[in-house]
Amino acid sequence: MKRERRQELKENELAELIGRWLEKIAPYSQAILVGLLAVIVLYVGWIVWANWARAVEQNAWNALYAALESGGPADLEAVAEQYPRTDAGHWARLLAADLHLRFGCQEMLSNKANAAQELRKAVDGYLAVRGGSGSPFFQQRVLWGLARAYEALSGTRQGQGELESAIKIYQELVDRWPDGPYAELARRRIAFLSKPENRKFYDMFAAYEPPKSTPGPEATGNAVSPPMSPGAPDVTTPKPPAPEGTAESQGAQPQSEIQKPATAPSQSPGQLPELPTPDGGETKSAPAQPAGGPASPGSQPQQTQDSSESKVEPPATPGNESSGNN
Repeated sequence: MKRERRQELKENELAELIGRWLEKIAPYSQAILVGLLAVIVLYVGWIVWANWARAVEQNAWNALYAALESGGPADLEAVAEQYPRTDAGHWARLLAADLHLRFGCQEMLSNKANAAQELRKAVDGYLAVRGGSGSPFFQQRVLWGLARAYEALSGTRQGQGELESAIKIYQELVDRWPDGPYAELARRRIAFLSKPENRKFYDMFAAYEPPKSTPGPEATGNAVSPPMSPGAPDVTTPKPPAPEGTAESQGAQPQSEIQKPATAPSQSPGQLPELPTPDGGETKSAPAQPAGGPASPGSQPQQTQDSSESKVEPPATPGNESSGNN
C-alpha cells in the first residue's frame, strides 16, 4: 500500500509540473507552432533542393562527357555556360582552355596571329575558374595551365612581356602547394625562364614571323627559319670525306662548272643515247642496234670499222669503279 501511495504522489507531482509549464507557454503556443512548421518546411525544402542539385550535377557531367567526345572547345564552353555553378561546368571551362592552349601552340610556326588569339582565349578560360570553388587539385591544375598559357603567349608579338606573368604564376603554385603534384615542374620552369639566354630566345621567337603561304619547290631556299631552341649550338654538321677512288671524290667540282650540252642529243630509232666519256670530254655515239630490234641476250654488238677506237663506257659510280683504273 505504501508503495502504491508513493507512486501516486510521484505521478501527481509530474502532472503538476507539466501543467505549470503549459500555463507558462500558453501565450507563446502560436509562435511555437509556427516555428515548428517552419522547421518542417525548411527540412522538406532542403531535401528537394538537394535532390534537384544532384540531378543538375549529374546532367552537367553527362553533358561534359558528350562534349569531350566531340573534341571541340565550343561545346565545352557551352556546357560551362549552361552549368556555371557545378563542378562539371568548372572542369568544362578548364578543358576548353586546355584545347585553346593546344591549338595556339600548334599555330605558332604557321600563323602567329591565330596562335595569339587561341592563347588569349586559353588565358581568359583559366582566369574564369581561378580562385573559384573546387578541390585543391583543381586549383593547382588551373594555375599550371595559366602559367603555361602565359609562357606560350610571350612567344608572340601580342604577348611580349607575359613571361613575367608566367613566372609569377609558377611561383604562386610553388608557394601555395610546395608539395603538390605540379610544384617540382613549376620550380624547373622558373629556373629555366630565369636564364638570360632563354629570355633572349623568347624575344627572338616573338619577333619571328612565319611565311604567309607555303613556299613552292623553287622557293624553299628562301624560307625564313625559326630561331633555334635555347641551348642548341648554331653550327653546321660537317660532312665526312668521301672514300678515295669513288666518283664523289673524283668529281668534286662545283655544280655550276659541269658542262651541259646546249641542245638535247638527237636520237633515232635503233640508236642508243649518247654517253659521256669518263674524263668529261666529247660524247660519242654508241653502236647502232640491228634493224631486227633489240639485241637478244648473248649477242654481241656489230664491230665498227675503226677497231682502234676506244670502247665507250659509262662513268664509274660509287661501288662500281671502272676497270680502267686497275
